[in-house]
Amino acid sequence: MLKDLSFFPRSASALFAAFILVSGFGLAAAESPVRLDNLVVESSALGDEFHTGDVDPAQLTSFATVINLADIDPGITSLGELLGKEVGVQVRGSGGLGGYASVSLRGASGDQVYIYLDGVLLNDASGGGVNLALVPLHDLVAIEIYRGNAPVNFNRSGLGGVINLRSRRSGSGSGGSLGFGLGSFAGKRLAAALHHRQAGHFDLLAQAEYLGSDNDFKFDNDNGTTWNPADDRREKRQNNELFRRSLLLKGGYYFSEDLRLELSEQYLNQDRRLPTWNNSAVADTHFQTENHLFRARLEADNVSSWRLNLASQLFYGDKEETYNDVQGIIGLGRQHDQYQTKKYGASLFVEWPMEGQVLSFNLEAGRETYATEDLLLHRPRGDSRRHYVAAALQDSIYFFQQRLLLLPACHYQWYDDRLESAVGNYGSAIPGYRRRHDLISPVFGLRYRLWGPLTLRANWAAYGREPSFYELFGDRGLIVGNPDLKPEKGRNYDLGLNLDLPLNFVWLSRIELESALFYSRIDDLIARVYDARGVGHTENISAARVNGLELRAVLNLGVGFRLLGNATWQKSENRGDIGAFRGRELPGRWEEGFLVRLENRWGRLMSYLEYQGQSGMYYDAANLLPASAKNLLNCGLTLTLALSGREWQLNLEAKNLGGDEYQDFNGYPMPEQEYFCNLSCRF
Repeated sequence: MLKDLSFFPRSASALFAAFILVSGFGLAAAESPVRLDNLVVESSALGDEFHTGDVDPAQLTSFATVINLADIDPGITSLGELLGKEVGVQVRGSGGLGGYASVSLRGASGDQVYIYLDGVLLNDASGGGVNLALVPLHDLVAIEIYRGNAPVNFNRSGLGGVINLRSRRSGSGSGGSLGFGLGSFAGKRLAAALHHRQAGHFDLLAQAEYLGSDNDFKFDNDNGTTWNPADDRREKRQNNELFRRSLLLKGGYYFSEDLRLELSEQYLNQDRRLPTWNNSAVADTHFQTENHLFRARLEADNVSSWRLNLASQLFYGDKEETYNDVQGIIGLGRQHDQYQTKKYGASLFVEWPMEGQVLSFNLEAGRETYATEDLLLHRPRGDSRRHYVAAALQDSIYFFQQRLLLLPACHYQWYDDRLESAVGNYGSAIPGYRRRHDLISPVFGLRYRLWGPLTLRANWAAYGREPSFYELFGDRGLIVGNPDLKPEKGRNYDLGLNLDLPLNFVWLSRIELESALFYSRIDDLIARVYDARGVGHTENISAARVNGLELRAVLNLGVGFRLLGNATWQKSENRGDIGAFRGRELPGRWEEGFLVRLENRWGRLMSYLEYQGQSGMYYDAANLLPASAKNLLNCGLTLTLALSGREWQLNLEAKNLGGDEYQDFNGYPMPEQEYFCNLSCRF
């Protein structure tokens, strides 16, 4: 493994010494709270009532962070913006509030990172990864980030890890909240929530949010001619508006202390306008999304004499997307297409606590369909469907009065994919395809408490990713699928130390540190090969390697001050068969990332100053298009007051104060300075 760590000190002894030194004195534990944008980050507690099926931190060997949103109104903040500040996490956005945002964990692409919402996988079989902009932050109570190995609570674990999103649950008694926000570029937000809980009987929760923005920020438009500065001009972004509405309904009923039924419905409707490459003012292209997710969950604890804990779940999801470019101003020709994804399935989680160990099992089976239709010609383009079974078994074994935890586990996945025959764009017949495949992924983790607050963690896992419908079957246009694709396969390794040390100094009351080395390899990487006609064919052609170092620290400085920071260095390498790309950096990944934040709490006033920087990314596989470094300076102020028996909170934030111009995706500029004000009332 160490031979691939080419960007670290040249000798292995120097690397090891530096690692131990940083682990002993230097950065961020995932074990204790960290205040971040009015959002508490912690990994030793879930911040809400624990339910069967939730991840128990006592059984974790992986490096994890939990962002706790309980009792906090996030205001006009996106999920992607929040995740992008965590160690080992990178998020790329496509321009303004509500723009497409994809996540990368430890160098793994969005396709290779699995994202769950209340135990339901959001990654669609159609492919493309999860668009973080379609998950309202207002609906969430906690965000769990598992870098590398993931707990058995998730049937599938991605190459880089798993992100689990947990929706809000009803608070005690009866109450609610109202929120109102304004921001730059006509940003606006309205939010409302009501909840009621009768202890031991039932609970209800309803909340809704509207979010909108013109996203007409100014940027430097070079008209696609970087070699000719004479035609450059500064102008406002055109046709970039966002309109989003979301609703969460949830109810739970206790049949007894150990038996609970919960029903929930999450709804989202979003209309996102799409600007053209030349920022045309006459463009009217937009992409609409309507999404439903229904869940029925039954939890039963202390079942039988073995005292088993069970959580079973039925789910149904329906996502309809409509792409409207009838002007033919963005794509190749006039397009008005509709894409519909439906998924439904059932899962069962079983936990068996025993003396000195906990045995856990997770089983899920389901069906997913993906249908496309050309609305201009009123013609279907072929339907795809996937049947799947996923199972995972984990044994958490404790030794030496729980100082040592060994965690062997294994994941199994079985897929049955089919594409129905259809008629192509030019009347040609498209034959149907069918394929079956399975994957076995062993996992092993270790956690050892070396001394009181100092803990060693080590993990190894093998992973696989089944190709998406798009990769298997293509769109029969300029991209041709390949039903004979093999799954991507990879392996993860990590090793690191955590330190959580309370102190008795007036100026320093606590130090929390974390350091981790990680390495991953990907074989049979799925890519597209283009012929002389410009037609792409999907193939297993290449391999890749990623290695890096994560550091994180939190210092409680006393008198209300806290200093925190994290840093990630990672080196990726294309090991593919194409000579022009071999040895190059994988595109779309920042090589270096840093965050430093100073915050102060004085009475009812909390303020922060924050710097975030990223550098060393290429847009293309040949590394001919380097991205400019990102340097963001943010600050904020939050005032909390109790008036007439109600809690009022005023939040002011300024983002990118330096006006840094950067592009996460080539040709999609991000906003410069942004200012936001949010007022909320809790009753």
